[in-house]
Amino acid sequence: MGEIKHMETTDFYKEEVRQGYTITSTQKKVWAVQLDMLDEVDRICKKYNIPYFADSGTLIGAVREKGYIPWDDDIDLIMMRPDYQKFIRVAERELKEPLVLQTAYCEENYLRGHAQIRNSETTGANKEDIKAGYNCGIFIDIFPMDAMPDSPLAAKWWGFQVKLSWILLYNCYRYGYYENATIAGKLIHMIGTMRHCPLRTAYARYERLCRKYEKRNTQHVCDTNFIRALKKNTWRREWFAGSHYVPFENRMIPIPDGYDGRLRQEYGEYMTPSKAPTEHGDLVLDPDVSYREKLNIRKEVR
Repeated sequence: MGEIKHMETTDFYKEEVRQGYTITSTQKKVWAVQLDMLDEVDRICKKYNIPYFADSGTLIGAVREKGYIPWDDDIDLIMMRPDYQKFIRVAERELKEPLVLQTAYCEENYLRGHAQIRNSETTGANKEDIKAGYNCGIFIDIFPMDAMPDSPLAAKWWGFQVKLSWILLYNCYRYGYYENATIAGKLIHMIGTMRHCPLRTAYARYERLCRKYEKRNTQHVCDTNFIRALKKNTWRREWFAGSHYVPFENRMIPIPDGYDGRLRQEYGEYMTPSKAPTEHGDLVLDPDVSYREKLNIRKEVR
């Protein structure tokens, strides 16, 4: 893993059963790679005084398991949009190989509404990643949290605009990379191709829409990456006014002081374990082989 030093002990990598689910030694290695990246995020955020929080499955794991949910395969972090923008600015120069920052602005052909950190000496790729051709190492996700209108009607209208903007953006620039593409998607892609607008320019327009209420002290915020489920992702700003560290595997991770409200809004009774399928689909995870080598092997097989 290059210059990265692991905090994990030998016992950490042993196969074990949690809640009836077997966690293999390979999965533990994947977690170790991600925990190294978490350490780097924590280091950078402390250095530059950037607040961040565990979110989604990682937040549930921190509160309920004191570590990963047994069947989880990544780490999710979230920051308020201004803090996210600051992190993006400093992380690109702070991260050292084999770790790299991915955003639509610094990675060619990359299109996600959030940032990722990847380890170049590993493999964490799905079919779309492979087709797009960018860095496909194991990753952690860092999401921006945007201010949103407090009026339910205004929030729905803004949410619709953000969702529509992303659909148009994704079909224009990603149509050839995903399966089950529709005829409407093909038409949008054709129109986008004729316009010849660079991806980064189009993405910047999408982000400006997400940030429309950034300078207003609204009572509500949300993760615009999941705008399609607006009600579940409408959270009170006060829930994120402060944070505290709790155990997560063999280190500590910050969670929002209002974690209970945030989790209940999206998941309901989150303290009751319920195995859910990963949103990463056909993700291939290999902590021992670089994605470059892995993809070359696949090409040779074809």
